[in-house]
Amino acid sequence: MNDLFAKYKESITLSYQYAFRLLLHLKNVISASQQIIPSGNELLKEVYRDSIVKKYEILEDQLWKLLSKIFKASGLELNSPRACYRQAFIEGWIEQIDIWDDILSATAHVYNEDDYEKIMQKIVNEYVYQLEALLQKIKEEVIDNDVWN
Repeated sequence: MNDLFAKYKESITLSYQYAFRLLLHLKNVISASQQIIPSGNELLKEVYRDSIVKKYEILEDQLWKLLSKIFKASGLELNSPRACYRQAFIEGWIEQIDIWDDILSATAHVYNEDDYEKIMQKIVNEYVYQLEALLQKIKEEVIDNDVWN
């Protein structure tokens, strides 16, 4: 297993750093949007909402791909988000797998403005916390852990 981790160390580290930067950007946009929303500018609200949803989608995509690399380095070939999140649950990195089922399907069924607004609220109020917690677990268990040696 150590040989595999050594092979993927740089790729995993870079993917983690990128995912962490995406998380910071998402949180910054959320913070900025919360300062703007009371102003009543509907166009600006829509721009922030769209930015939050898009940044979330990119982060979630990067996160499951990071997990896929980590598990591949340990000898598991997991090539779907659902499989990666289930394995992360098995590893103890995710506490509530049902939330991750929601995270996976969050932006798949957007049909109108109300749906889009509800998804943005879930991202802000629930999903960001879950994504951040998983990244923290990855940092503790993989990045900061001396599994590379």
